[in-house]
Amino acid sequence: MNTDSDFQQLLLENILNTDIFIRATFSGQQKGQSLRWERVTLRPVLIKQKRHLQFSYFDATQHITHNHADDAVVTELTQLLHLPFRNFSVVTKHEQVQINISKKGKPVITRHKIETAETPDLAHDRTKNHALAEGTPQPFLVEIGIMTDDGRIKAGQRDKFRQINEFLRLLAETGSLSQFEKQPLRAVDFGCGSAALTFALYHYLQQGRQRPAQVTGVDVKTHLIERHREIAQKLGWQSLTFEPTTIQEYQPETPPDIVIALHACDTATDDAIAQGIRWNSKIIICAPCCHHDLQAQLAAQPTPTPFMPVLRYGLFHERIGDVLTDSFRTLILRRMGYRVDVVQFVPAEHTPKNLMIRAVKVSEQSNSDAEREYAELQQYWQVTPYLQRLLNFS
Repeated sequence: MNTDSDFQQLLLENILNTDIFIRATFSGQQKGQSLRWERVTLRPVLIKQKRHLQFSYFDATQHITHNHADDAVVTELTQLLHLPFRNFSVVTKHEQVQINISKKGKPVITRHKIETAETPDLAHDRTKNHALAEGTPQPFLVEIGIMTDDGRIKAGQRDKFRQINEFLRLLAETGSLSQFEKQPLRAVDFGCGSAALTFALYHYLQQGRQRPAQVTGVDVKTHLIERHREIAQKLGWQSLTFEPTTIQEYQPETPPDIVIALHACDTATDDAIAQGIRWNSKIIICAPCCHHDLQAQLAAQPTPTPFMPVLRYGLFHERIGDVLTDSFRTLILRRMGYRVDVVQFVPAEHTPKNLMIRAVKVSEQSNSDAEREYAELQQYWQVTPYLQRLLNFS
């Protein structure tokens, strides 16, 4: 399968199959092409007891949503598939289909089985209700210095405001929040730093989703922790706490359901993932930062012959190390029973570290395909990822 019509037909078949379709995301633009939208998401919704397909279009400044049913779905979807997107991700009850268009315009297709079927969230106004809107004052945004008292975004804080909204959208897009049964829902934000996302997560769960929640921000910077505690107390948010400790030393009374680590440096991302795996957390979300550990191992190993022209250059060496580190992380999560996808978190012009790994626990059984792929990748590169050493498996 290597023609435009072939991969477009694969997308059509999966998205239009109402028995299995969960969600889809189209993103990025092909080389040399112009594209208005940064991203388009699709998901089924129920409006007046009739199934529709919701198309959500995102660019740098706005979010436009259309809901279609019957023949209108095919018309809009067909038009959408003719736009020069570079990446396509479709999740069904049975598998995740990922299609990436190469620089030469060829579709590269990968498919991963899903062991436990996900239940789609059919609420049609989910995004609208839960996003933070400019012009609507939110006390926590005022207190942490992002918003003015009358709801305006402060100068220099617009990127942070967009990042918060994007994080909340990507969390909701996992489709798993509605499936938590126990109360309260518990979450930890490792390396919380300024804690903008920690406060936003608490607000989103408690007020946006109407879910009793206990959220903890963890960071080693005690002066920040004290400030965050004061703000939480001022807001009256008793179930939002902050702890001045390391990721490895943090020991909650009850294992968290959600583990978050955004831009935790180097192996701190692995520390967070390992904790989430040990706790059997339902959702693990991380946005990796630097990747020094594996890069040092690659530098100490003989370069595989096919890659000698690539790793001859320092910049390529660094990028290969980044990609391999995160690939090993996704494979470890998959072999531990998580459904994993990799998405863009923030636009590349704001930071080159814009990758997010989202993992949702779907099975208690080990994934044999992921085990095989991991072993083959490790054998080829002759490295031992830090996350493997943390979890102590061979």
